[in-house]
Amino acid sequence: MAPALRAAFSQLPTGVTVITTTTAAGPAGVTASAVCSLSLDPPLVLLGIGARSQTLERIRSRGTFLVNVLPVGASATASAFAAPGTSPEARFTAVPWHTYANMPALDDALAWVACSVERTHPGGDHVIVIGRALDCRHRDGQPLVRHAGRYRQLA
Repeated sequence: MAPALRAAFSQLPTGVTVITTTTAAGPAGVTASAVCSLSLDPPLVLLGIGARSQTLERIRSRGTFLVNVLPVGASATASAFAAPGTSPEARFTAVPWHTYANMPALDDALAWVACSVERTHPGGDHVIVIGRALDCRHRDGQPLVRHAGRYRQLA
């Protein structure tokens, strides 16, 4: 069922984000496409992240995370933060970033949403993280989209 389900949902275009946080061990980040606005009042964000993710461990430890919405042309960044076996902090070595809301923010992102963890729920091989949006910024541009297993841009 898993391959068929993956193939079916690959037909649903999704925005591409990098979720970041930092702890005493340094910055951490992971690519995520299971991210959306959950509620405007209160301002809540929903994030699905792999249950064995090192970045998830650090998000739980820190209690905060930052959603970086990637722009078109940032597929190399998305791939770098999705690479299995790469340590969370090593993913930042070739990517320009700055600090926003006391967390690592990717310089080329279209939007940044700083969140505190409200609660988490088991979700099979993922964990559902509900975050309260604390602050956000955005700029104009085209988002990076993933569809049918490939990074794309809007027409």
